[in-house]
Amino acid sequence: MPRYMIEETFTGQAMAALLQNPEDRTEAVRPMYEAVGGRLEQYYVSLTENRLFLIVNVPDQANLAAVMMANFAGGPLTSYRITPIVTASEVVDVVKRAASVAYRPPGK
Repeated sequence: MPRYMIEETFTGQAMAALLQNPEDRTEAVRPMYEAVGGRLEQYYVSLTENRLFLIVNVPDQANLAAVMMANFAGGPLTSYRITPIVTASEVVDVVKRAASVAYRPPGK
């Protein structure tokens, strides 16, 4: 299943809500990914910036987009960035595949 790193920037209002009611949001976020057949692997918070970093597995981009739309529409985010990621062992397979791909640079 594809793995992604999601970087989210949250609003001042979201931080204000946490100040009033401190909570670990991991278990509030996890069901969103499970609802589309995915899994939340890790949930990190930057203490020096208003950002979250999530590592998730999601079946496909359409399901990931559905989760992100629902989350963004809820109002706690000002932006997000999604980066597809692979493990180091998966890179070995990718490199082996790349070695067999023929490519002609422009002008050659």
